[in-house]
Formats: sequence, C-alpha cells, structure tokens
Amino acid sequence: MYMKARQFATLALLLAVPAMALAAAAPDKAEKVAQKMLGLDKSLQTIATQVDKTLISLNALTQPGGDLPAKYKAYGKNVADLEKMAQKAKSNAEAAGSQRDAYIAQWKTSQEKIVNPDLKAASEKRRAELEPKIEAIKTSLGSARDTFGPFVQDLKDLNVFLANQLNPAGIEAATPLITKCSTEGEKLKADISMGSAAVKDLAASISPTGATKS
Repeated sequence: MYMKARQFATLALLLAVPAMALAAAAPDKAEKVAQKMLGLDKSLQTIATQVDKTLISLNALTQPGGDLPAKYKAYGKNVADLEKMAQKAKSNAEAAGSQRDAYIAQWKTSQEKIVNPDLKAASEKRRAELEPKIEAIKTSLGSARDTFGPFVQDLKDLNVFLANQLNPAGIEAATPLITKCSTEGEKLKADISMGSAAVKDLAASISPTGATKS
C-alpha cells in the first residue's frame, strides 16, 4: 500500500513538472513579445530621425550659396539610407507582428480552458483591453506605410531629375515637388509617432514588468 502511494506521488510529480514549466513559460513569452515590440519602436524612431535628415538635406538644395554638388551628394546618401532603414523596419514589423499574433492566439486558446466564471470574465476583459491597442498599431503603421511609398518615390524622382539638371533652373523646376515632399514627410513622421506610441503602449500592457524602454 505504501509503495503504491509512493508510486502515485512520484507519477503526480512527473506530470506536474511539465504543467509548471508551461505556466512559467507564459510570462517569459509575454516579455519576449514586449521586447520585440520595443525593438520595432526603436526602428520607427530611427526612421523618423532619418526622414528629418533627408528633408533637411533636400531643403538645403533650395538655399542659395554653398557647394551645390556636395549638397546633392548628401541628399542622395540620405535617400539611400532611408530606404535601407525602411527595409529593416519592415522586417522588424513583420517579425514583431507575427510573434505578437501567435502569442495572442495561444493566449486565447489557453484562457478558454478556464472554468471559474469570475476568472474567465476577467480574462475576457483583459483580452478586450488589448484588442484596440493592436488595432491602433495596425492603423497608424498602415497609414505610415501608405504615405511612405509615394514619399520615397518622390524623393528618388528628385534625385534622378537633379542629377541631370543640378543648377538654379533645375532647382526652381523641382521646387513644387520639394514642397510636396516636405508635407509628405511631416505626415509620415506624425504617423510614425502615433505608431511608436501605440507600440510602446501594447508592449507595456503585455510585459509582466511593464517594460516601456526601447
């Protein structure tokens, strides 16, 4: 009888270990998702800074005086750097989004196993609080993506045009598009700022430690 009880206790312990490991993994997984989101926020902030640098170098072309070829070279480099950063940010966004969605899906599945009505209601309330935060990210970054494409194309068009007409007449002809780029750039930065705030908000909500620093 004693041996059977001991064997049962051992079996119960062996079954409990995986369950405890699974329970412990959830907060760790949540923290990884939060940190991935903060990595995305860092990429967004880098792009916003580069947009500023690109616009400054673009508008410098319209200012009289100085070495025009040197200004043009600086502008071209900034456009190329912006494209590279955007590709990296896109990759980070896709990875962060995939990891976030997988975590939320797994969380929903696990919460469906809750039997206690009070805990179940609390879990559903928590999930409802996160959903609009996720939508806020999708909306703001979707808007930034829609603005970014035409914005970069305009920057590249200017780069090609001015390469063949880098003189006062060429600058004057390009001025309307330069002005348009400035407007597009400000909208893009506003969208990125909203996206950054939404990303940090979700990261803080998911993270067990309330992480908010990228």
